[in-house]
Amino acid sequence: MIQRKIIMVLGIGLASALILSISFWRLWRAELDGYRRVFQASESLYQELDTLRADNGQLVAQNQVLTLKGNELAAMLPGLAKEIRELGVRLNQAAAVSTTAFSVNTPATVLLRDSVICDTVHVQLFDYQDGFFTVKGKSIGNQQYLDLGYRDTLVQVVYRGPRERPWLWIFSPRKLMQRVSLKNPNANIHYARQIEIIH
Repeated sequence: MIQRKIIMVLGIGLASALILSISFWRLWRAELDGYRRVFQASESLYQELDTLRADNGQLVAQNQVLTLKGNELAAMLPGLAKEIRELGVRLNQAAAVSTTAFSVNTPATVLLRDSVICDTVHVQLFDYQDGFFTVKGKSIGNQQYLDLGYRDTLVQVVYRGPRERPWLWIFSPRKLMQRVSLKNPNANIHYARQIEIIH
């Protein structure tokens, strides 16, 4: 009888120790995965964009997608987290956030035309238009009056790119990558970031 009780107590103790060990191992594994994810995101944060040429000749920018939790995003990029909150979205409700910055330089040569407005004021008019820019203006004396317009289309694709550890073949997960392109051939993308927020 006493031996049964001792065996039962030892069995319960062993099962408890096993459950605690598995729980601590899972907790340690989750923390290690979180550390690796944040470390990889911090490396990718300062990585330069890769510029590729698409099949149609358009320039395309590419970089790795960051994967962060809401609190990690707030710690690493507090300005972006503040912008998300200012949009009325809580970080724990956000699924992804994307930021892209670009600049456009388009040289244009326009002809000035003489005209008269209000029957007495002599002005010179000009206008320029292509598929993306509209510039209309007039020159009165030494002052220029301009109406500027710009329209473009940003195309962004998030896809599964190369494997993190190619030597592990199918056992290594693929990196999330993004490609961003503008329709205007004179536009240059100099900054793009896609962050997937995990919960």
